[in-house]
Amino acid sequence: MANYERGYVRGGFGQIHYHRAWPAIESGGRTPLAFFHQNHKSAFEYDMLLREMGRDREALAFDTPGYGYSDGPPDVPDMGDYAEAMADALSALGFGEGGNGPVDVFGLHTGVLIATELALTRPDLVRRVVMSGIPYRSRERRQEILAALPRDQELTNDGAWIMDRWKALVADRSEEVPIKRAAQVFAEAIRPLDKHWHAYDAVWNYPLAQRLPMLTQPVAILQTHELLLEDTRRAHAELLPQAHYVEIPEVQVNILELAWKQFAREMRLWLDTPAP
Repeated sequence: MANYERGYVRGGFGQIHYHRAWPAIESGGRTPLAFFHQNHKSAFEYDMLLREMGRDREALAFDTPGYGYSDGPPDVPDMGDYAEAMADALSALGFGEGGNGPVDVFGLHTGVLIATELALTRPDLVRRVVMSGIPYRSRERRQEILAALPRDQELTNDGAWIMDRWKALVADRSEEVPIKRAAQVFAEAIRPLDKHWHAYDAVWNYPLAQRLPMLTQPVAILQTHELLLEDTRRAHAELLPQAHYVEIPEVQVNILELAWKQFAREMRLWLDTPAP
């Protein structure tokens, strides 16, 4: 069983909100684990996985600036800004060189890029990297997505955007996900309102093909059979062929609601194995 709390630390854009779980009984020296979430949700989506991993190590999940309960930047940020904010948060909590040492990191979708950039720019903070759902698209496709972002979108009286989010996250969820859980995820996902596209701008402007192969930390890819399956397979083959790679074919949707047990199992097997 894990202890659990929420809190805030200071970052470059204001307060950064985090969830934290840790063992009820000291379990002996495992490296802490930090989670970075996908767009445009929040650290709440890691709730079940965080509590599970917190049974035998300290586990942290951060709201990306501008999402969840974290303060956002005044302008549209890039991936370096997000990574720097996460570095601020981890440093404020005592991690890094001269403190409590590095953490392991897990990123899902957008979180993959945050974890990657953090590992590259602050290697003192990152020991190993776990990722799932690598958004690896051609330059042409990335430009198309960037051009289609709703930069001028405004909220409307009919609540069209919010209703669209309800349909995607609640009405169209897997039958295995309780409606209350889906509604909680929905409530977190609409917090950014008309700025929900900010992190997508950072994602599709990020030079992923150049940055991923530069990682020097050990990398594991744990991939469900979801929307980014083929992107991830290509990224593994072309950019990270040395990565430890595991597919979880039994989960196709609602990834963190349905695959948290598999993620926990595979992460423990890999993270707790001594480096060769």
